[in-house]
Amino acid sequence: MSDFLVRAGDVVGRPVVTLHGDAIARVKDVVLDPGTGRVRAFTLSGRGILSGPLKEAVPWSAVHALGRDAVMVSDRGALRETPDLASGSGNGTDMLGTRVLTREGEDVGKVTDVVLHVTAADARLVGYEVRLDRHGERRTVLVPVSAPAVVSAENVLVRAAALRSAATDLAGLRKAAGNLPEGGAGDAGQ
Repeated sequence: MSDFLVRAGDVVGRPVVTLHGDAIARVKDVVLDPGTGRVRAFTLSGRGILSGPLKEAVPWSAVHALGRDAVMVSDRGALRETPDLASGSGNGTDMLGTRVLTREGEDVGKVTDVVLHVTAADARLVGYEVRLDRHGERRTVLVPVSAPAVVSAENVLVRAAALRSAATDLAGLRKAAGNLPEGGAGDAGQ
């Protein structure tokens, strides 16, 4: 598994494939741990266009690899029945449409996606795709974050410094994230 950035929305719909080559499901949603920003699991849907959600999910511990084109698991036994995840509670797309505020209280726009950093060890949130809507500025940017900062179901708090480091593409986000001070959105070091 290589080291890359990907929007969670681009992972949705990817096939879940066993190491034997069997396509067994599709990713319905990416479930994030709200405290760490790490991917906890993938909720699933059936493989067909008319297939609905499955009651099973794939916990991160059962993922062999999250690649650019598929989620790889050892076998069908990687799927676990998890009613709490299948209900959609705590998943990555729950953040879509959430207002983005700076620590100083400026409303800057809405979350349109989250960006994950995928490594061999894990996948974790490193940025928000934000549709800016402030002072006549209307564009989409990628805002780096050093830690998840969900304040409530309606608001995400980001450092003003992170907003100033916003990028327009994933390569720019990787560079901007490397320049951010360590710590969460509420840290004083802005």
